[in-house]
Amino acid sequence: MAPDEAPDLVPLRVRLVASDLDGTLLDRTGDLSVRTRAALDRVRGTGVDVVAVTGRPPRWVTGLDLGPGVAVCSNGALVIDLPSGDVVAERALTPEAAAEVVARLRGLHPQGMMAVERADGVGMESAWHEQVPRALDATVGPAEELVADRPAAKILLKVPGTSGDAYIDAAAEAVGDLGEVTASGALQLVEVSAPGVTKATTLAMVCQERHVAAADVVAFGDARNDLAMLAWAGWGVAMADAHPTVIEVADDVTDSTDHDGVAAWLEAHLAPPP
Repeated sequence: MAPDEAPDLVPLRVRLVASDLDGTLLDRTGDLSVRTRAALDRVRGTGVDVVAVTGRPPRWVTGLDLGPGVAVCSNGALVIDLPSGDVVAERALTPEAAAEVVARLRGLHPQGMMAVERADGVGMESAWHEQVPRALDATVGPAEELVADRPAAKILLKVPGTSGDAYIDAAAEAVGDLGEVTASGALQLVEVSAPGVTKATTLAMVCQERHVAAADVVAFGDARNDLAMLAWAGWGVAMADAHPTVIEVADDVTDSTDHDGVAAWLEAHLAPPP
């Protein structure tokens, strides 16, 4: 659907706004623009909740000053309280399931590098860790050891020089029903969560706690890991430069993050500027 097509078809009641971060709510500097922050404040002022729903781990969310409430992190594996940064819900892969996921990904891409996100930090294989700033506090070792004795919020696979939908789809076929496979951004990382854990299912859990129905939720996103969330929400809004499948499932399309697309939609439909 084009951005200017049927702009008056808006849910009659909105009780919660859910938004992806990278490529959606945040600008290219990784921050909220002045316009977007003001729009979110006006939305909250009308009594509507705002929830960030992201593939980012908690450590990449707590410093963003997103406001009050909670954020759904790691593609739904973790929910954090924003003021404190505390993890308030965890939906992780068991060590046994994580070990089998690692084995299947290793068999598919022996040359690949893996990382393991946990509620309290990250573990990386040495080849991956060598490519990131040394300031990153990570446990370093083979993925098989990193998942051996603790739950894994998300397992990541990176294969140098490899990206695209076919790459992600092949990983999904290899993992099978052991986990949920998705990707974000440039489709360079395979991201594996526990079975049934997606942005949509955890957002649904958060909404249920607030007695908010899916029909009363507006969700924004741009990448494959946003597909289920936009399909679940009463009103799904894709960014103009979103992955084609995201645009296909969306009820509406707004401008890109470079032009404050989320803020523009909120201003037009929920919280006009003064």
